[in-house]
Amino acid sequence: MKTILTPLFAIAIGFLNAQNMKEPSDVVIEMFVATDRKDWNAVENSFAPSVILDYSSFTGESKKELNPHEIVTSWKSILPKFESTHHQIGNIVSHVEKKSASVSVYGTATHYLEHEHGNIWTVVGTYDFELLKESQGWKINNMVFNFKYEDGNTLLPHYVISGSNDKSQASGKLDHKISVEQFFRYLEEENVDNLAELFAEDGIHINPYHSNIFPKGAQGRSGIKAYWSPVFPSFEGMSFHIEEMYSMDNQSMVYVKYRGDIQLKNGAGIYSNEYYSTFKFNKTGEIIEYVELFNPIVAAKGFGLLEKIKG
Repeated sequence: MKTILTPLFAIAIGFLNAQNMKEPSDVVIEMFVATDRKDWNAVENSFAPSVILDYSSFTGESKKELNPHEIVTSWKSILPKFESTHHQIGNIVSHVEKKSASVSVYGTATHYLEHEHGNIWTVVGTYDFELLKESQGWKINNMVFNFKYEDGNTLLPHYVISGSNDKSQASGKLDHKISVEQFFRYLEEENVDNLAELFAEDGIHINPYHSNIFPKGAQGRSGIKAYWSPVFPSFEGMSFHIEEMYSMDNQSMVYVKYRGDIQLKNGAGIYSNEYYSTFKFNKTGEIIEYVELFNPIVAAKGFGLLEKIKG
C-alpha cells in the first residue's frame, strides 16, 4: 500500500504546486508593484539568476547582462530619491509554453518630486519580457523597454542624481549626459520644442564642416528651433546610436561619438554618417554650445551635392 500511496502523494503535491504557481503576467505585475513599494527583496526575487536588461531605446546605452542584485542596486540608487513613483501597466499579452513565456505590456512610469519647475516626470512606452519556469516559479530573464515619449519636468532626474532640489544650486553636479541623451531622443521624436528648451536663451549650434553647402549652425534658442523645424519634414525619420560618451572640463562639457541614420523620402534609402560632437553647459544645466562634426564628403555624397564642395 505504501508503494502505491507514495507516487500518488508526489503527484498530488506536484498538482498543488502547479495550482499555486503564479502566472508569468502576475510575476511582471508584482515586480512593478514591489518596485513602487520599495520591496527590493520581492523585486530581486522576480528575476532569474542572469537577466538581459535593455533600456537602449531610452538611454542610448547597450543592453546589459546583470544578476538580480545588480539590477536592484541600480534601481535603489535612483528611484527612492523621488518622493513617489507609480508604474501603471496594461494591455497585457502573454504567450505561455511549458518552460518559457513572453509577456508584453504597455507601461507608464510617473515620478514625483516637488520642484519649482514641475513636480512630475512621466515616461511612457512598452515592455517585452521573457520568463523561464524554474522550481521556484516563473522568473524574468529578459526585460526590454521600448521608449515612446516623456513628459513633464524632464530635468527631475538631474535633481535626483545631483541631490539638489534647486536648479540654481546644482552647479557642477548635474549629470549632463542625461541632457545629451534627451537631445538625441527629441531629434528622433521630431520634438523641436523640447529640443530647443534644452538650450540656453543665447545657446549656439556650430557646424564647422558645413563646406558652404550645409547650414553653418544657429544662434539662440529661437534660432535653433528655426534650424530644426524644416529638417524633420524633409525625412521619413532619423535614429542616432551613441558609441562613446565622456564628461570633460570639470563636468561642464560632454563629448559624444555617435552614428546617425536618416531615412530619406520616397524610398531613396538611408543616409548614414559618423559624428563627433561636444556639448557645453552653463551652471543651470542648459546647453550653451553644441558643435557637430561630421564627414562632409559622406554627407555631400548622401545628398547628391558632392560637386558643390569647394577645395
